Amino acid sequence: MKFVNRQDIDTEKWNNRIGKDAAENVFSYTWYLDSTAESWGALISDDDFNTVLPIAFTTKLGVKRMYQAPFTREYSIFGKDFNWPEALEFLRKEFKHISFRSGELDLTNTSEGRQNQELLLTEDFTSKYRSNAKRLVKKGNKLFTFRLAKDPSPLIQLFEDTVAHKVDAVGNIEIQNLKQLMHHAIEIGKGELIEVLENEQLVASGFFLKDKKRITYLKGASQEEAKKGGAMYSLFNYAFERYQPKYDTFDFGGSDIEPVAIFFRKFGAMDRNYYNYTIDNLPLWFKTLKRLKG
Repeated sequence: MKFVNRQDIDTEKWNNRIGKDAAENVFSYTWYLDSTAESWGALISDDDFNTVLPIAFTTKLGVKRMYQAPFTREYSIFGKDFNWPEALEFLRKEFKHISFRSGELDLTNTSEGRQNQELLLTEDFTSKYRSNAKRLVKKGNKLFTFRLAKDPSPLIQLFEDTVAHKVDAVGNIEIQNLKQLMHHAIEIGKGELIEVLENEQLVASGFFLKDKKRITYLKGASQEEAKKGGAMYSLFNYAFERYQPKYDTFDFGGSDIEPVAIFFRKFGAMDRNYYNYTIDNLPLWFKTLKRLKG
């Protein structure tokens, strides 16, 4: 096992390894990490990339810290040559602070539980809608039309106006990363932008990522009046119908905001657990400096 920086990672070999794995984790492709991580590298088992683990990290004042890159939910190990306990033993020597999320439980003594929501598209998904979801989908379908678009800028602006200012973790850098990610995903055919129109005017939009058999909702936003009219309900229903023929699972991406999770569950989505882990071995001087800076 060794740590390799991004510039030394063979892009084609890496993406082939992620793509052929039974696990689906769209957040782990090079094009995704290049767009979202300040710096990243990987643990690899050998030069053939039989087992890999992506690692986003930052270095300040000579202190290296592993972190969960923005707009990525969790990290996965692809392959079986090493496991999480072995990886963490190695990473403790490489990084003074480790923060990451994984679908595996009990990787350290402490963990913070989180949830994302998923919907099986292989089933009759409309039969799982709750009554108010059915009503708002029907209402939205009468008011709005839908189209595919190539420019994510209007969605980004709508997201900034209606959502981003409410989320502390989303600032100017994250917005630029998000825009870059969307552009890149569209260019390589891994992302789709669906716009919702009322009288030919954009009122809502959503961005969706494509992996092997999974569609992942990245971000979306809606004007307040359109939201009341069922814009987001009809948008998701449109997305389900669009992706159902080729994909098995719709991944809502997860939310730490309970009202958003409740909204996802109204489509019959089921909760899936994953976990946040932190290992803090920062030197005292660094902790003190960080605390003084606020």
